[in-house]
Amino acid sequence: MGKVVCYPLLCCQLMKIVLMLLVPVLFCACGAGSGPSVNSSAGGGPEFLPARAKKGDLFVYYDAKGLSKWRRNWASSLDLSGVSWNDARTATLIDPSYVVMAGHFVRPSSVAVMFHDRKGKAHERFISKVRKLSGVGDIAVAKLNRPLPPEVKAYRFATVGEATVGRPVIVTDKTKTLSVHRIDAVSGGQIRLGYMPELDPVYRRNLIVGDSGNPSFLLVRGELVLLETHTTGGAGAGPFYGAPKVQAAIRSAMAEMGD
Repeated sequence: MGKVVCYPLLCCQLMKIVLMLLVPVLFCACGAGSGPSVNSSAGGGPEFLPARAKKGDLFVYYDAKGLSKWRRNWASSLDLSGVSWNDARTATLIDPSYVVMAGHFVRPSSVAVMFHDRKGKAHERFISKVRKLSGVGDIAVAKLNRPLPPEVKAYRFATVGEATVGRPVIVTDKTKTLSVHRIDAVSGGQIRLGYMPELDPVYRRNLIVGDSGNPSFLLVRGELVLLETHTTGGAGAGPFYGAPKVQAAIRSAMAEMGD
């Protein structure tokens, strides 16, 4: 039986070829799930974030009853036209004629509910009827005096299946700035958010008094879907709009106020 001769240079080249073949297999085995990947951008965050951390402020300038200019940054691809920013008592559109708010922080009928479409044009409405829900969390449903046009986004509710623990959440606040937190827990009609320690602190917001009622969203196939509206501070917590009992209570309130 002859000797097996190992040539160092040849062995090294063969090892490199083997490693090059294995690496693509490893990457292919780690495909993205149904939601945004936490590690899919160059910056180590969800794929909708830029490689270099950048604040998610929404407006270059904001005129409540006039033309406003949306900022061109990572947030500009997200349709926030269905959030009324002109008053601290934030209202979020769920139907052309209906909004939701925090039940403890309801906007009065005397204060306009202003929306700005993607071109920055203002749309003025007023609350004509309101119902505070009971037994399903801190929610008020209000009917507007007139329906809004399709240029203003009405958000669908997130589903139970979409609201998975650990999934990134787009969080709004009274400063008209977006942050990125995550789902920490879902229990019945309530949801609790947490921070994502792997993200730059620029994406982290400690919610405080005055942020109540601001909405949080999931990004599902490029569309924002309503997850919760803030009841407490910190990373955020509030009623879970994917819960069947929450949705049933909202539909009942809408039916009571009339279409």
